[in-house]
Amino acid sequence: MEEKDVQQLLYIAGLIHRQRSGELTAAEQDVLEAWLAASESNRLLFDELSSDTAEATTLQEVAQENWQPSFNRVYNAIAQTKSSSRTRSIAWSRAAAVLLLVATGALAFFIFRKDKTPPVVVAQHKSDVAPGGRKAVLTLANGSTIVLDDAQTGVVASQGKTLIKKSGNGQLVYDASLAGSDATAFNTISTPKGGEYQVVLPDGSHVWLNAASSIRFPAAFSGGSRKVEITGEAYFEVARNASAPFLVTSGNHHVEVLGTGFNIQSYHNDASITTTLLQGSIRVSTGTQTRILKPGQQTKVNNSTIQLINDADTEEVLAWRNGKFIFNDADLPAVVRQLERWYDVTIDYKGLSGYRFNGEIPRTANLSKVLKMMELTSNIHYKINDRNIYMTK
Repeated sequence: MEEKDVQQLLYIAGLIHRQRSGELTAAEQDVLEAWLAASESNRLLFDELSSDTAEATTLQEVAQENWQPSFNRVYNAIAQTKSSSRTRSIAWSRAAAVLLLVATGALAFFIFRKDKTPPVVVAQHKSDVAPGGRKAVLTLANGSTIVLDDAQTGVVASQGKTLIKKSGNGQLVYDASLAGSDATAFNTISTPKGGEYQVVLPDGSHVWLNAASSIRFPAAFSGGSRKVEITGEAYFEVARNASAPFLVTSGNHHVEVLGTGFNIQSYHNDASITTTLLQGSIRVSTGTQTRILKPGQQTKVNNSTIQLINDADTEEVLAWRNGKFIFNDADLPAVVRQLERWYDVTIDYKGLSGYRFNGEIPRTANLSKVLKMMELTSNIHYKINDRNIYMTK
């Protein structure tokens, strides 16, 4: 048990006390709500500390501007528990016992992994950044564009006999039921930074596009295959058609499938192209190398070399599609790339290295909430200036 873990827990307990006394600021309320939304166990802890049985003096102590005495008492009790082979329990106050439960790792939101114990820091920001949302642009075969987030529900365009409709839930649906087999009009759907979108392709396959991504495809599939091209990240649920294999291309990376669910991450600033299979079977190829994946497997392609991973973390892979950020031992550059894409910001973190994060937070949270939770468990300071974020020690 490290001192910084207890430090975080005392901070959260302090917020709960300030809320009970009606002194919580709007910024502190945002941090508390983000922590509550992270997990059901955090909510249970909140209920415990908010109950009338929680020891008021303990909460008052940790809420003070100088709560080092309370910190020392809790930390020393933990140290005694760890160092004594005969003592397995200590007579804690009710609130301190709950804090210990969190500190042991059961309810922690972010765990900062670094030898150096971080100091308590205070966030500084001139503004905040709202999360991304449903945004995309449709480019038709003749080069004309339609901003889909502004388009009304119903038919937004047609390509030959294919009707392009925006559904009530915001999906873009290609109705090719009346289209001929010789349709050759290619369309592109692109999401900006801070955008995501769902598309139903002419064959009924569903595609989810993450931020800063695109998919190019014909308005009606013809011939013996269904070919699409992507950039960025997309999740596919492919309609089964044994006579027309589904082919996805990203540069020299190719995926062939008959009917399945899989995710491809192919951003230009990532070190590799990552393909993860959730169900079915796919064939990944690049250059002269080929791998056939089973559900739960993943490939990373770098310089025409395929690395096969047998036990992929599918929950982390699909976190974006499920409205979350999930970081499992993610390094700072990987976290920054996700935040830059979703919030459409630029993050300067020069000179920072060795930081790794674990945790979960909704993608609906404002950027300051995510940065604050990172800051609570690291010695990284941050400032927000419009869409420029500066991180320092």
